[in-house]
Amino acid sequence: MVDQFFLRKNSQLIESVDQGVNTWINYPNPVSPGLFAAKALINPGKGHDFHRHPEREELIVVLEGTIEQWIDQSCQFLSPGDAVVIPAGLPHASFNTGKTPALLFVTLTGAKLEIPLAEDLSTQKPWSTLRPAKL
Repeated sequence: MVDQFFLRKNSQLIESVDQGVNTWINYPNPVSPGLFAAKALINPGKGHDFHRHPEREELIVVLEGTIEQWIDQSCQFLSPGDAVVIPAGLPHASFNTGKTPALLFVTLTGAKLEIPLAEDLSTQKPWSTLRPAKL
Protein backbone atom coordinates (compact mmCIF):
# COMPACT_ATOMS: atom_id res chain seq x y z
CA MET A 1 0.00 0.00 0.00
CA VAL A 2 2.81 2.47 0.73
CA ASP A 3 4.15 2.06 -2.83
CA GLN A 4 1.74 4.81 -3.88
CA PHE A 5 3.91 7.32 -1.98
CA PHE A 6 7.09 6.55 -3.93
CA LEU A 7 7.53 8.40 -7.20
CA ARG A 8 9.72 6.19 -9.38
CA LYS A 9 11.44 7.77 -12.38
CA ASN A 10 9.82 5.27 -14.76
CA SER A 11 6.38 6.59 -13.76
CA GLN A 12 7.21 10.29 -14.27
CA LEU A 13 5.56 12.13 -17.14
CA ILE A 14 8.12 13.53 -19.61
CA GLU A 15 6.85 16.46 -21.66
CA SER A 16 8.74 18.03 -24.56
CA VAL A 17 8.08 21.77 -24.68
CA ASP A 18 9.43 24.63 -26.80
CA GLN A 19 12.06 25.60 -24.22
CA GLY A 20 13.27 22.07 -23.44
CA VAL A 21 11.85 19.23 -21.35
CA ASN A 22 9.59 19.11 -18.29
CA THR A 23 9.82 15.96 -16.21
CA TRP A 24 6.78 15.87 -13.95
CA ILE A 25 7.98 14.17 -10.78
CA ASN A 26 4.50 14.51 -9.30
CA TYR A 27 1.46 15.48 -11.26
CA PRO A 28 -1.71 15.60 -9.15
CA ASN A 29 -2.88 12.13 -8.22
CA PRO A 30 -5.15 10.58 -5.57
CA VAL A 31 -2.38 10.70 -2.93
CA SER A 32 -1.49 14.37 -3.52
CA PRO A 33 -4.25 15.91 -5.66
CA GLY A 34 -2.90 19.46 -5.58
CA LEU A 35 0.88 19.10 -5.55
CA PHE A 36 2.88 19.74 -8.71
CA ALA A 37 6.63 19.04 -8.79
CA ALA A 38 8.88 18.94 -11.84
CA LYS A 39 12.38 19.24 -13.20
CA ALA A 40 12.46 21.79 -16.00
CA LEU A 41 15.33 21.67 -18.48
CA ILE A 42 15.63 24.99 -20.32
CA ASN A 43 17.90 24.91 -23.35
CA PRO A 44 20.33 27.77 -24.10
CA GLY A 45 18.56 30.67 -25.76
CA LYS A 46 15.15 29.46 -24.63
CA GLY A 47 12.83 30.35 -21.79
CA HIS A 48 9.48 29.99 -20.11
CA ASP A 49 7.94 33.29 -21.16
CA PHE A 50 5.80 35.52 -18.94
CA HIS A 51 2.91 33.72 -17.28
CA ARG A 52 1.21 33.47 -13.92
CA HIS A 53 -0.49 30.85 -11.80
CA PRO A 54 -3.75 32.46 -10.64
CA GLU A 55 -4.22 30.38 -7.49
CA ARG A 56 -0.87 28.63 -7.02
CA GLU A 57 2.37 29.66 -5.34
CA GLU A 58 5.59 28.50 -6.99
CA LEU A 59 9.09 27.69 -5.80
CA ILE A 60 11.94 27.47 -8.32
CA VAL A 61 15.39 26.16 -7.37
CA VAL A 62 18.27 26.38 -9.87
CA LEU A 63 20.12 23.07 -9.96
CA GLU A 64 22.38 23.70 -12.98
CA GLY A 65 23.16 26.66 -15.23
CA THR A 66 22.12 30.28 -14.84
CA ILE A 67 18.74 31.82 -15.51
CA GLU A 68 17.42 35.32 -15.98
CA GLN A 69 14.48 35.30 -13.59
CA TRP A 70 11.74 37.87 -13.87
CA ILE A 71 9.26 38.54 -11.08
CA ASP A 72 6.67 41.10 -12.11
CA GLN A 73 8.84 43.78 -13.79
CA SER A 74 12.07 43.07 -11.86
CA CYS A 75 14.86 40.78 -13.00
CA GLN A 76 17.77 38.95 -11.33
CA PHE A 77 20.19 36.28 -12.48
CA LEU A 78 20.08 33.05 -10.50
CA SER A 79 22.82 30.39 -10.28
CA PRO A 80 22.90 26.85 -8.85
CA GLY A 81 21.59 26.85 -5.28
CA ASP A 82 19.62 30.07 -5.74
CA ALA A 83 15.85 29.92 -5.44
CA VAL A 84 12.84 32.15 -5.87
CA VAL A 85 9.37 32.06 -4.32
CA ILE A 86 6.55 33.43 -6.44
CA PRO A 87 3.23 34.37 -4.83
CA ALA A 88 0.02 33.24 -6.52
CA GLY A 89 -1.05 35.44 -9.42
CA LEU A 90 2.27 37.28 -9.82
CA PRO A 91 3.62 37.40 -13.41
CA HIS A 92 7.03 35.79 -13.89
CA ALA A 93 9.35 34.27 -16.50
CA SER A 94 12.59 32.27 -16.62
CA PHE A 95 15.10 32.54 -19.48
CA ASN A 96 18.36 30.71 -20.11
CA THR A 97 20.79 33.25 -21.55
CA GLY A 98 23.79 30.96 -20.95
CA LYS A 99 25.57 28.51 -23.25
CA THR A 100 24.62 25.34 -21.36
CA PRO A 101 21.23 23.92 -20.38
CA ALA A 102 19.70 25.15 -17.14
CA LEU A 103 18.02 22.62 -14.87
CA LEU A 104 15.39 23.82 -12.41
CA PHE A 105 13.37 22.10 -9.71
CA VAL A 106 9.88 23.58 -9.70
CA THR A 107 6.98 22.99 -7.36
CA LEU A 108 3.55 24.57 -7.27
CA THR A 109 1.06 24.53 -4.44
CA GLY A 110 -2.34 22.99 -4.74
CA ALA A 111 -5.49 24.50 -6.10
CA LYS A 112 -8.64 23.19 -7.65
CA LEU A 113 -7.59 21.02 -10.57
CA GLU A 114 -10.18 22.66 -12.82
CA ILE A 115 -8.12 25.87 -12.71
CA PRO A 116 -5.53 26.04 -15.52
CA LEU A 117 -1.96 25.40 -14.36
CA ALA A 118 -0.71 28.66 -15.91
CA GLU A 119 -2.02 31.71 -17.76
CA ASP A 120 0.17 32.95 -20.65
CA LEU A 121 1.01 36.68 -20.45
CA SER A 122 3.81 36.81 -23.03
CA THR A 123 1.79 38.76 -25.61
CA GLN A 124 0.29 41.28 -23.17
CA LYS A 125 1.79 44.61 -22.14
CA PRO A 126 3.90 45.32 -20.17
CA TRP A 127 5.19 41.72 -20.24
CA SER A 128 5.65 41.66 -24.02
CA THR A 129 7.89 44.75 -23.83
CA LEU A 130 10.11 43.99 -20.82
CA ARG A 131 12.88 42.20 -22.68
CA PRO A 132 14.56 43.82 -25.68
CA ALA A 133 14.22 40.70 -27.82
CA LYS A 134 12.99 37.18 -27.45
CA LEU A 135 15.66 34.53 -27.08
